[in-house]
Amino acid sequence: MTKIYYLIPDLYKKEPFTLKRLFKNIIKKNTINYFFSCFIQSQKPAGGIKVIYQHCMLLQELGIPAKPVLMGKYHGNLFHFDIPTVEYDEVINTVNSEDIIVATEFKPYDGLLFKDATKILFLQNWIGLTKWLSPEDREKSYLDIGYHKVITCSQFCSKYVEEHMNIPAITITNGIDLSLFQPDKTKRIPKRVLAMSRKNPIDLETIKQQLKNSDYDIRVVDGLTQNELIEEYQSADIFIATGYPEGFSLPPLEAMACGCVVVGFTGGAGSEFMIHNETALVAEDGDCQAVIDILLTLSAEPEKKETIRLQGLAKANEYSLENTKIALNSFYQKLIISSKNIKVN
Repeated sequence: MTKIYYLIPDLYKKEPFTLKRLFKNIIKKNTINYFFSCFIQSQKPAGGIKVIYQHCMLLQELGIPAKPVLMGKYHGNLFHFDIPTVEYDEVINTVNSEDIIVATEFKPYDGLLFKDATKILFLQNWIGLTKWLSPEDREKSYLDIGYHKVITCSQFCSKYVEEHMNIPAITITNGIDLSLFQPDKTKRIPKRVLAMSRKNPIDLETIKQQLKNSDYDIRVVDGLTQNELIEEYQSADIFIATGYPEGFSLPPLEAMACGCVVVGFTGGAGSEFMIHNETALVAEDGDCQAVIDILLTLSAEPEKKETIRLQGLAKANEYSLENTKIALNSFYQKLIISSKNIKVN
């Protein structure tokens, strides 16, 4: 029976400590984070890893054996999915030609370690298309280096692959659990603005400083469990999206589903659901002043704010996990049937 293994890249390894890097981080006002990255190996949430666990969960619900494979010490299951993992050493010598390996663009050579399997490259951010390829491979496509198929999490990413590598990519759009991510008007606090500190914190700080004399209450969070995060979304009036570049941009979609008015940057792929003046209020990536202006103007336009909120909620409801499950089933059932005919390296 075909087994599917999603590789969890070994993220957040300790950085080597050097004076040169220390001075660079002092200049960037990132000294504390740099010390932590050098001396403490941390398990931080990563949206791409969350999606990997979701894929495995949905595939198991479909009766297709799927497991995350830890390629190092990082497991990334900070959202507490009930999905058992296996380690690289446990599976490397058991995978055969009927099995399927799924690796991310962050560690594109991990998948090639499994020589007999059908290999899938799962691109989760267009900006990383060739970033982690070796210099000699950067003019090649993923198919050229040994993968058999490419999947992505958004139409934006698929189009980017097709334009820059001249190969097809199949979109399996990210979804959210709409039974959990939903509004609760009784919790919403007027003028509460929620943001996350992980994406472009300097931009976020710029926005905060310019709004410190406004009537907005800006709350910045990070490292929360899923339940804690949902509570934050539901209590917020507005969500600031500061992420760019983005291969999908889950937080603003989750915020929309919980009834937030989303303001900020799309990162590229977020434009699929962050439609300016319809489902969100969008600024060009990195244009902090535009975000500030939108928020100050919005404060005096309650009717517009509520229209955006309702239309954003309706758009978010199009992105269910059930739709993701359907796309996964369609892709993998076809692949399983044809896997014996795929020439493996």
